[in-house]
Order: sequence, then structure tokens, then C-alpha cells
Amino acid sequence: MFHGVHSLAGPYALDALDGRELRRFERHLARCADCQDQVRALQADTLRLARATSATAPAGMRDRVLTAVRAMEQDASPQPPAPAHARPRFTLRLAPVAAAAAAFALIAAALLGIQLSRVQDRLDDEQAQARAIAQVLAAPDSRTTGERFPGGSTVSVVSSPELGRAVVTVTGLQDPPSGKDHQLWLMGAGKPRSLGLLDGDKPLVAGDLDSRATELAVTTEPDGGSPGPTTKPLIQLALESDVFGE
Repeated sequence: MFHGVHSLAGPYALDALDGRELRRFERHLARCADCQDQVRALQADTLRLARATSATAPAGMRDRVLTAVRAMEQDASPQPPAPAHARPRFTLRLAPVAAAAAAFALIAAALLGIQLSRVQDRLDDEQAQARAIAQVLAAPDSRTTGERFPGGSTVSVVSSPELGRAVVTVTGLQDPPSGKDHQLWLMGAGKPRSLGLLDGDKPLVAGDLDSRATELAVTTEPDGGSPGPTTKPLIQLALESDVFGE
């Protein structure tokens, strides 16, 4: 049974993590096949359940519920004492409870809708990323380069000059310190240009490539990245002249 960071797979699948906890789990997720499978299964199950139970609320339902809640008595009116000979009666005041439950259900449904929308957006982004990677790998003019560095880290690049894209995968780097990110740079074609932040070992799709570039570099930058490199590169990959086209 998983404990610790593994237990965050459920909240992550529902987009309930943020800040440092989110970054911590996403770094772990990039290296943990079990958590990747669990997150995919949870997200798929959530979407299936939502689609199976989805229904359009009747027109005017929200207004009727809110009107009922506003009009509902907050305190029971005093009742005269019953005659001694009267037969006891038991009254269940269900209307306030029902109205409150309906209002709560509306709020819960709205929150669930937001969560499901975020999950769907994330799945859409992942699918778009997968399609972009597949296009580069399958391009007739695709070419590959890479290098293994001391310490075990590696950089591999599959590029398509015709598409103007490259898939860059960096593995073996230690996680950045708290509050920091690893950032990938294109160097040697004027001012260093950011290709994006690395997400563990997850491939990064870079576009708008410059054939004059001479190397790729990875630096450690403040959380969210920097406009330009602020630290010495952790690794640098020299590029052949035809990697991004001539």
C-alpha cells in the first residue's frame, strides 16, 4: 500500500493540489510509473462517472431554490400549548432541510464541474502534447542527437526542420531545490532563448527553432523561470549544424 507522496495521486487527479505540494508530486510523478497509472485511471474514471450521470438542470431550478432558501423561516414560530386531552402530534419540518440540501447540491455540482473541467483541460493538453511528439518522431526529415554526461544525466533531441519543432528529453538530473525550476535554453543564436521549464523526465516540445543555434543548456532558475539564464549551466549539449536545418 502506498504512503507519503504516493498518497497524493488521488488529490492530484482531481486537481486539488497547489503550490509546493503540487510541484513536489509532479516531480515524483515523472519518475513513478505506479503513480502515473493510478492518476490516469482516476482521471478516466472521474470523466466516465461524470458523463454517465450528467444531466441538464430544469430551467429556473437555481432561481427557485435560492428563492426558497431566502423565503424560508429561520426560527420556528411559537406554538400555543396543546390541550391536555389533545392527541400528541409529531410534525417534521423538512422544508428548510430540503432547501438547504438542494442549495448544497447546487454548490457541490458547480465545484465538481470546475474540477472536471480542469481534469479535461489537463487531458486535452496531454493529448495535444502526445500528438506533437508523434508528429516530430514520424516526420520524414527527423534526425536525432544526444549525449550522456558525467553523473548519469542525458539529453536527447529528435528534431524536424520541416516542422520547425524538436522533442527534447532530459533525464538523470536531480530535482531542483525548493522554489527553483530547471529551465532549457537555446544558445548561440544571439540572446539565449528559453525553450521552457523541464518537468522531471517528461519530454519537452520546442518550436520556432533557429538553425544558427550551437547548443542546448539547462540551468537552475527561480520558480517559474527567468527571462535569461542566471546560473551556470548544469549541462550543455553541442548541436551539429544541421540539427535544426541548414
